[in-house]
Amino acid sequence: MAVTVLATGDLAPQRPFVRAGGPVWHLLADADVAFANLETTFTEREGGMEKLVRLRSDRRLAAEVAKAGIDVCTLANNHTMDFGDGGLGDTLGALDGAGVGRVGAGRDLAEAESPHVLEHNGLRVALLGFACTLPNGCGAGQSRAGVAPIRVLSRFVVDPVAIDEDPGMAPFVETAVMPGDDERAAQAVRSARAQADVVVVAVHWGVPHGWVPESQGELATYQRPLARTLVEAGADAVVGHHPHVLHGIEVVEGRPVFYSLGNFLFHALLERDPRLERPYPPYSWRSLRGELNHLGGVAGLRWVEPGAPELVELLPVSMDGHGDPELAKGGIATQTLDRVECLSSELGTRFRRSGDRLEVELA
Repeated sequence: MAVTVLATGDLAPQRPFVRAGGPVWHLLADADVAFANLETTFTEREGGMEKLVRLRSDRRLAAEVAKAGIDVCTLANNHTMDFGDGGLGDTLGALDGAGVGRVGAGRDLAEAESPHVLEHNGLRVALLGFACTLPNGCGAGQSRAGVAPIRVLSRFVVDPVAIDEDPGMAPFVETAVMPGDDERAAQAVRSARAQADVVVVAVHWGVPHGWVPESQGELATYQRPLARTLVEAGADAVVGHHPHVLHGIEVVEGRPVFYSLGNFLFHALLERDPRLERPYPPYSWRSLRGELNHLGGVAGLRWVEPGAPELVELLPVSMDGHGDPELAKGGIATQTLDRVECLSSELGTRFRRSGDRLEVELA
């Protein structure tokens, strides 16, 4: 009795993408459960919300997601509501029509926070999604469509001693989950725990690469406390998205937390000349199109009984020049795994290398 779950990074297709015989697709097809973050909308609607970046894809591409072997998508992210309630409805309908499960968004808060439960080899797996990256009005409510929200408060700290010495220096940003939102998310995890033997939670959190100064570090200050809250509520694994690069892995009470799996498939990022929708302030897009944005990972998880996973791995992937995923090999794999090991060492995590993959030591 065993169940394997694979979780990928961001998935944002603009055209058909499944290539017959590709090793990445074999990997997903062989998993009992494949879980991805859908970083786009399936809609043809015009207009959309006023925000920095809006993403949309042809609704027919939902069938490609199913063809790729992806069983469930989390929609809990900052793009699901790019084209409003109508765009959300189009996306839900496209996934439902393609037979792909979805979590993290819905026509109201109850639907957005509901788990998707699958059973394999006698083990029930519950998947959930939450977003801390919330454009105004995008969080679901009791009678409002949207994504499953965990709101975050930000406080900007300006040290007059440092700022006088280095004019233009970015303020330090302290963040914390809004009181009550952490408990509401924890209750959703506990509810999923009551329905399943294994609970995997996807969280859209953190800051895109290059949009936070290196002096602040990779993780926002709310992320580690929130990860612990989710694990203590019953999450057996947490997988993160949003920074568009790989971040470290932490082990919390024997459960893995992948703070960011980076990009998996992102056509618009590499095939087009993307631009921010708002001209001021004049933010730069360059940090989202660098070498690190090509490198991602697939979280490999295996359970033989309820509770902590028996095996936790990171398999390196890289995007080619068109934004399609490949299993990373050789020097690219080494570069990818070196980065994850370095960032994870700051979190106290130890690994074993086995070829072109990292195995997380849980004890």
